[in-house]
Amino acid sequence: MRNSKWIRLLGVLMALVMVAAACGSSTDGNAEPEPAPETTEDDSGGDTDTDADAGSDDEVEAEEGGEEADIDDALGNLEVDEEAVSCTSDSEVEVGDYNPGPPLNNAISVALGTGMNPHNDQAPAQFSFYNWVFEGLVRQDTDGSVVPWLASCWDRNDDGSVITFVLNEGITFHDGSPVNAEAVKANIDFVRAGEPPQVLPPVRGQMAIVESVEVVDDLTVQFNLNGPGEALLLSGLIRNSGFLVSPSALGSAGENPIGTGPYTVDSVNGDGTLVELSGFEGYWQPQLVGAESVTLNTLVDAQARVDGLNAGQFDVVIINAPQAPDVPAFSTNTTVRIGFVVTDWTGETIPALANRDVRCAMGQALNRVGIQEAFNAPADSANNQFAVGPNDYAYIDDLDVADFDIDAAREAFAATGEEGFEFTNGHLPQGFWPVVSSAWSGALAELGITMNNEALDPPSGGEMFVRLAAGQYPVQIIPFNEPNALMSLIARTGEASFNPSGVSPDGVVELVESAMSQSFEDGEADVAAAWKILLEECIFIIQQTLPTFIGHGADIEGVRHIQGIPITYWPHGVRKAG
Repeated sequence: MRNSKWIRLLGVLMALVMVAAACGSSTDGNAEPEPAPETTEDDSGGDTDTDADAGSDDEVEAEEGGEEADIDDALGNLEVDEEAVSCTSDSEVEVGDYNPGPPLNNAISVALGTGMNPHNDQAPAQFSFYNWVFEGLVRQDTDGSVVPWLASCWDRNDDGSVITFVLNEGITFHDGSPVNAEAVKANIDFVRAGEPPQVLPPVRGQMAIVESVEVVDDLTVQFNLNGPGEALLLSGLIRNSGFLVSPSALGSAGENPIGTGPYTVDSVNGDGTLVELSGFEGYWQPQLVGAESVTLNTLVDAQARVDGLNAGQFDVVIINAPQAPDVPAFSTNTTVRIGFVVTDWTGETIPALANRDVRCAMGQALNRVGIQEAFNAPADSANNQFAVGPNDYAYIDDLDVADFDIDAAREAFAATGEEGFEFTNGHLPQGFWPVVSSAWSGALAELGITMNNEALDPPSGGEMFVRLAAGQYPVQIIPFNEPNALMSLIARTGEASFNPSGVSPDGVVELVESAMSQSFEDGEADVAAAWKILLEECIFIIQQTLPTFIGHGADIEGVRHIQGIPITYWPHGVRKAG
């Protein structure tokens, strides 16, 4: 077995877990699917309150999906650094003194949806609650990389079908029971066999790649996969299926949330809008317990959150992009991409959509930058591919996708000889969703194409992804929110849930299968090549990238914003200075 020097899996954002996810809007909105990826909420520019109201409900509904959640369950930007320590070497965890600072009072934009059971809600925004209490073998770092956490390292066999983790020694759950290989096996077996209400199907699906879990010794646990699947396993382990619950609380974690995190739960009010936490003195890295206690308040009005921060009522709050200049300090990172998918690219319903030149003329009519400017969002948040920048995983240097030019688009469509046609697009009713849809509809009218827009009812991410999976709309606005570019391809090509046509352009499925059989680093070229085909065939028409902003007081230190997971930061070490 060769050392898995933490494999590089970059994709940028948001959206871990491939089951359904959506972004609420340029503000506090959120969305998610039923048989698929993960919800993602975003506070990036735009009217906060409209989206905020939809946030938690969207996320909860989006979770209620089917079994397809396996490789469809992730969000954000994953990268595993290929320079990991060997699992045969000694690695020491820094252990400092337990010295918590003053209490922290936080205001977030969504309520605790289904309680403190991490296996019953996989919405990324819910990490705002879970991260304080629960941890996994690995975690996603602020740059999107996957790094060891409760495990000191991991190895993979040559084809990535057997992954072995070595645990850090001496870690205990809040109830004092040991974090050992038996506890890991108990958790994964529980998730794999779980049923609602204890385990949500999409969360169970995150571990569908696992054939069995074996205890090698007290601190060594082996995952036997049903094929090459290191990427799939890690994507699940950094999300809800990987959060470890004390074996004594499996089956009752909602009422008895016992994890390994730096804080324990004191109380949760009836509607999940107020959660009280206390520092855990027995935490395995005691110096990272930054506060004596923490209060998590739900406040859907973004301006009220900012006003509370500036008045000293709150220490850390979720903000929208335009509010950044109004707070003492802030952190920002990328969440998901938003765009359109031509589900009927084979022309089953609208024959003209089978013509690549028609699809690409439509894409050239999409004013990405203009739409961003209308939201007072940075122009560089307009994007035409999954990777956000040249340093991101699977970035395509030579992507041939036409920039916005309405005159050229009109001429290109006319040159196809196709007649104008009419179709309907479904969108979430709040935030940027209807605005982007309306803007593109107006541009397509210049080509002689009529795009009617309708608000989803019910207005949830789950409904959005259900309709995508059913191919209800020939063209639909949708989030691309899987944790990395490979995960997104797996969920949206061939016979996957989010590819209603059931087919992909020549070469795409083979490239995806090739990438899955390799390490992330070795498969990067295949991932980029598959994306290049789909984008240049104008089947995926990506429009923008959504960032999330977290504001905090000038006296708050240690806020490390997680790329790919909305409204969330790692709570470890966050404290008031002095």
